[in-house]
Amino acid sequence: MTCTTKTYEGLLCLHNHGEAPDVLFLSSLSDPIAEELCWIHNKKVTARYWVSDKPCTKEEAIDATILTVMGIGKVDFNSRYSELTGYLWTDEELKIGGHNLLNELKSYVGKWLILDLEVH
Repeated sequence: MTCTTKTYEGLLCLHNHGEAPDVLFLSSLSDPIAEELCWIHNKKVTARYWVSDKPCTKEEAIDATILTVMGIGKVDFNSRYSELTGYLWTDEELKIGGHNLLNELKSYVGKWLILDLEVH
């Protein structure tokens, strides 16, 4: 069985996206995290992440904190527009095995993140 592993690293921050004022971004990515991670949707994923107050190496982060989430990835990112109301909104979802990873990461806005994703 082949596994695909990808690591993301950067400062967690909230930015405007369309009319949504609080979409989660990573400083190293030009797209929102949920949009970037759409490739894991409906795949069995293990996510390991480390959070620190400042940029650090993975080894330093492991010494400080270890969190592991495993399960099926459920990802959605869409900007939608209603022709009836003229309202624009953004759907943003990132769950792995029932864990709402997006909400967990939003609680660390302003912190440095190292996120390892392994798709089985």
